Amino acid sequence: MKSVRNVSSALNKAWTSTLLGTVIGMAMITSAHADDMSTQMVDQYADMCANQSINMPPPYGEGDLKGNPKLATYCKCFAGKFATRAAASLQNMNSGKPDTSSVQDTVKEEREMRNSCRQQVGLPLIKFS
Repeated sequence: MKSVRNVSSALNKAWTSTLLGTVIGMAMITSAHADDMSTQMVDQYADMCANQSINMPPPYGEGDLKGNPKLATYCKCFAGKFATRAAASLQNMNSGKPDTSSVQDTVKEEREMRNSCRQQVGLPLIKFS
């Protein structure tokens, strides 16, 4: 269980640091470029999914999808969901709303997003113990 928390925490930190860098960059440009930046953020997350998470075994990563032709489509789906959730979290943080979600809540939400995208793309669902 401790290793699950450590892996989840490490993944969360990696995604969060990527998000924060992207969001800070987005805040510095005009709204005319916001759509481009949003697309860039999703592309960065999708790239991270396809190139880093495939080196982690399930249920923590996407190692079971390594070499699968549907990987890029799956990663784009998950990246979109992750970016939307991250932007909402940042918006809540900026408005002063406290984050009341636990690590378990975050892990559960990410699992649901991953399985939702796997189902949408026609990939096997991840079994979580």
